[in-house]
Amino acid sequence: MAKVNKKDLERQYKRLKKQSKREAQLSMDRVARTAALQVLRGAQDRVPARDGILQASLMIGHAENVFELVLSGLRAEIKIGTSLSYARYVEEGFTQRKGQFVPGYWDREKFIYVPDHPEGMVLKGKRIPGVHYLARSEAEVDSVMDELIKEELDDLARRLFPDG
Repeated sequence: MAKVNKKDLERQYKRLKKQSKREAQLSMDRVARTAALQVLRGAQDRVPARDGILQASLMIGHAENVFELVLSGLRAEIKIGTSLSYARYVEEGFTQRKGQFVPGYWDREKFIYVPDHPEGMVLKGKRIPGVHYLARSEAEVDSVMDELIKEELDDLARRLFPDG
């Protein structure tokens, strides 16, 4: 009959408990980063790109973000946003003020805004719908979040119990 040393078992249990907490936190951080990167890529793909400035300005966790989407898990919080103030209007939409003069000129089918330009256009006061590039990307990632978590938990189990 094999002898079991109770003190060795207790030490092993404490080590495994400590290691599993650390590994679980790392796993949760990995899932949050993976989800954030997928939301970022999806948002960049959905942004209407006239000149690519808004698309290039989207970043994860930048200190100068003025418009952002916050993804929060149990303890992980990831912020995806941009420092461009007009990003909110592209995301959510806006209503033009009827009769407002906008300086600039038309180049074929595209209006070019130029401050202090003597020519321009007068707005009709219509509603411009939002693109919802962040919200749609977040919803897309939410739909596969269970799969991301399951893959990470399976990987965590393999790391914690390599023999099992």
